[in-house]
Amino acid sequence: MPPALAAAVTPRILDLLGNGPGRVLELGFAGIHAQLLELAGWEVVVVEPDPAFRARAEARAGTIAETPEGRFDAVVAPAGADLTDVDSDRVLVVERDGSIREGR
Repeated sequence: MPPALAAAVTPRILDLLGNGPGRVLELGFAGIHAQLLELAGWEVVVVEPDPAFRARAEARAGTIAETPEGRFDAVVAPAGADLTDVDSDRVLVVERDGSIREGR
């Protein structure tokens, strides 16, 4: 997904999640949603599985995790992301066209 399209989805993600507190996993977006989620009161854990985007994720989010550990109040992930080992009741999946659906 192009970065501009991913960034354009952030306001919709914030509308769906509302304000924190809580813990959110941003998976596979190179930290593009992290700062605004943090401003909304969320603790954000960024995991970027693609080595080509890890430096960008770290620059945006400050630190990134190697793997998603612990329980999350919500997860924001692109379509096709492997969420098998992610512990969360709520998942927002961002489709390639920028639409968002809830569920795995």
